[in-house]
Amino acid sequence: MSSVLLHEFLYQLSVCSEKAACIARHIRFMHTDFNSMIEKKQLDENHQHLNADYKTLADVIIQEVIKRDLRRIYPSLTNHIYGEEDGSLKLNSSDEKIIIDVTGTREDILNLLKKLFDNKSTQSIEALADIVASSSDITLSEQCKQSFEKIPNNISIDLSNIGIWIDPVDGTQQYINGIDGLVDLNTGIIQDGLSTALVLIGCFDLQNGRALLGVINRAFNEKLDEYRWKGLIYWGTALSNAKFNNLDDVYKRNQHNNQRVLLHGSVDVNTFDNILNDWTKMEVAGCGNKLLSIALKQANIYLVTKSAAYNWDLCAAHAIIQSINGQILDLRQFHMRRRSEQRSAQSTATTLTKVSNKLKQKQQDLKTGKSDNDETDEHRVTAVIGSGNKKSN
Repeated sequence: MSSVLLHEFLYQLSVCSEKAACIARHIRFMHTDFNSMIEKKQLDENHQHLNADYKTLADVIIQEVIKRDLRRIYPSLTNHIYGEEDGSLKLNSSDEKIIIDVTGTREDILNLLKKLFDNKSTQSIEALADIVASSSDITLSEQCKQSFEKIPNNISIDLSNIGIWIDPVDGTQQYINGIDGLVDLNTGIIQDGLSTALVLIGCFDLQNGRALLGVINRAFNEKLDEYRWKGLIYWGTALSNAKFNNLDDVYKRNQHNNQRVLLHGSVDVNTFDNILNDWTKMEVAGCGNKLLSIALKQANIYLVTKSAAYNWDLCAAHAIIQSINGQILDLRQFHMRRRSEQRSAQSTATTLTKVSNKLKQKQQDLKTGKSDNDETDEHRVTAVIGSGNKKSN
C-alpha cells in the first residue's frame, strides 16, 4: 500500500530530520577528531563560484541514515531518494575512499567508524554508533507533535509518485567553522554561524517536479552550553488539497519591522548599487537559511546571481514557501536572449522591474498552486518572492 496519511508521513520525516540533527551535533563536537573527517571536494563547472567546497562525515552519514530509515519504513520510496553526496568519504590520512554503509548491525557501524577514525575506540565513537544504529530513540518536542494535528486525518499522500531530495548539512562551511553566529536584531535573520547549518528533506512529484512537502531542521537553534545545542523543526505541505505549516507555531515575526529586505550570497560589492536603493541588502550564509528567512517573512526577496542553488537546496524550502503562497521564480525566463556573462547590475534592475510588473499576475497562479519550477530539472533558482507582505508586490 503506497498511500499513507499525510500527518504520519510528515511525522516520520521530522523524526529523520531530528536524528540527522543529533548526528550533526555529535560529530561537530567530537573535538580533535572532527577536523580529520573533512574532505575537500573537486570543484566542477557548476561550483566555480566557490573558493572551495567540502563535505564532512556528518554530510555523508546523515544522508545515508535518512535513506536507510525511510526505505525501511516506506519500501516504495527505495529508488526515489536522492541526495547531494555520493555516499563516500576520502580520509585525510590516506587516499582511500571509504563507502559509508549504515545498513548493517550496530557492530558493523561501529567497525566502520573505527576504520574512519584510524581504529580508535573512544566513548564518543561508541556514542555515535548508538545514534546511527538506533531506530526508536528519537523524541520530537510536544510542540512539534501537536503541530501535526492541524492536518486532517483524511488527507493521504501517494508515495508511489514521490521523490525525495536530501541536503544533509546545508551550510557545510558554517558547520565546519563552528562559530556561534550573527543575528540581525531588526529582522531576526540569522546571517552566519552554526545556526545557518540546516538539515533539508524535501518531497516532490515525480511526474511534474512540483515541490510537495518540506522539513527543515535547524540543528543548532539554541545553545545550551559549550558543546550542547537544541534544534528546531520547520515544516510545510503544498499539496493541492493540503497547504499547512508550523511557521506561526515556532516563530513570531517582529510586526514593527518595516524594512524591505533583499537577501543575497557572496557577490561583488557593486552588484546592487543601481537597484532597489530603498531596500536593505543583506549578505546571508546558506541557501536553505536564506529561503527559510523568506518563508518566515523576515525578508522579501532572495536573489541568486550565480548558478549556486540546486535541487537538494531548494526542494524542502520551496514546499514550505508554497505553503504560504510564496514562490520561487527563474528570472532567466525574462531575459533568455542575454548571455549570462553580459549581465550587469543594470540588466538585473531591468529584470526585477519586469518581475514586479508580473507579480500580480503570478499571485493568481500561486493561489491555485501552480509552480514555475520543476525540482527534477537542472534549474537554478534566481529569485524568491515572499508572500503575505505587501512590500514584495
